[in-house]
Amino acid sequence: CIKFRPAGEKLTGEGYYSEARTTRYVRTGEALTLHYLENPREVSHTTRRKILWDQHRFDIGDESTYKRLLDRTASKTGHLFNDNERGNYIFESELVQGKFPSSTREGNINEVGAGESHLPTTSNLEKTLDDLENILVELQAIFKFQADGNTTDENFDRAASLELTTWELINASQSFLGNNHHILLPRCRRLHLDAIELLLSHCTSTLTEKQSIELMARFLPSVQALLESQRCRLGSDHPDVARSYNDFSMGIQALLSHSPKRLLSLKVEGMGTLDECSKMEHYCRVEKKRIEEMYPRDADDILNSVQRK
Repeated sequence: CIKFRPAGEKLTGEGYYSEARTTRYVRTGEALTLHYLENPREVSHTTRRKILWDQHRFDIGDESTYKRLLDRTASKTGHLFNDNERGNYIFESELVQGKFPSSTREGNINEVGAGESHLPTTSNLEKTLDDLENILVELQAIFKFQADGNTTDENFDRAASLELTTWELINASQSFLGNNHHILLPRCRRLHLDAIELLLSHCTSTLTEKQSIELMARFLPSVQALLESQRCRLGSDHPDVARSYNDFSMGIQALLSHSPKRLLSLKVEGMGTLDECSKMEHYCRVEKKRIEEMYPRDADDILNSVQRK
């Protein structure tokens, strides 16, 4: 069940409203679940457990409790997790070096043998991501009111540094997490994609053609890995998946136009020839459109029709 916040300044008779959409038939009496976390949604189990307890007063529990929760949810809804594949993936996306991290409702448990000031790996990564995301927001605000031709060297350097730092963070995180599908990696990859988009959108007069092509070449692996993770964790019909399909399509288009040879050198699975690349680009566009049509955002029309009755 997807919840959309109020759009713009639209008001109903009772004030602001949100939309909740389902993408399959809901049986009478079936429980609907919503994701409680926003900005960011991708947080470690330790952080999620603390936030949900502090703000909503329910506990998703430690390893055994959390696993039972996922299994019980699957059994209640029948096909929510597609024979529990999604439930298993969600559980495994929390593992660090093959182990489920310890936690309490109050937050972190320090790593064994570590001092009180030494936080677990995921907490350090989350803090780093918070800092880098703040830098991105700041740069987006700066570039929004700055013409491309007037981009200062300082702001360009900061944006380029953010992209490179995030790229290196992804590679380092995969190593020290010991889990290429960890819940925090999609957040790293989304940040990396946004940093590249910032550079390609606002710094074209500063970037050389070679630099632009290399940015695109780093863009595609990030969006491919992000899309794979999102489809396993969120399902095939989530709006975030539509956005990633669009990014994948745009990335393929860009390299097909500017450097087909560089595109083929990436050796992306299923894209061994230019014809296969074109077919993949078309598939991504079709999937994006399909998913977007599932969320028409027509609550105003529905409310008006009900009121007329």
